Amino acid sequence: MRIDRPIPMKQQPHFLTICWDAVTEDGTAVTLTARLCKSHRQLIALQSASARGVRRQFGESCDLCHGREPRPLGAGTPD
Repeated sequence: MRIDRPIPMKQQPHFLTICWDAVTEDGTAVTLTARLCKSHRQLIALQSASARGVRRQFGESCDLCHGREPRPLGAGTPD
């Protein structure tokens, strides 16, 4: 007897906005934000203990995958 199993659907990537504390080249403390894929979120989390999610901010693409730089928090999002 053969049991048909449903074919799993490929999950769509999730692009979430996170922010983290950083220091600029001149020594100024700044909080950066970016919309990132899972791989880039993990990378930032490993580099910065202050990395945290920004509530309910989703997107269609990853800033770093598309060459967009992280922005200072409150600077808005690119078009």
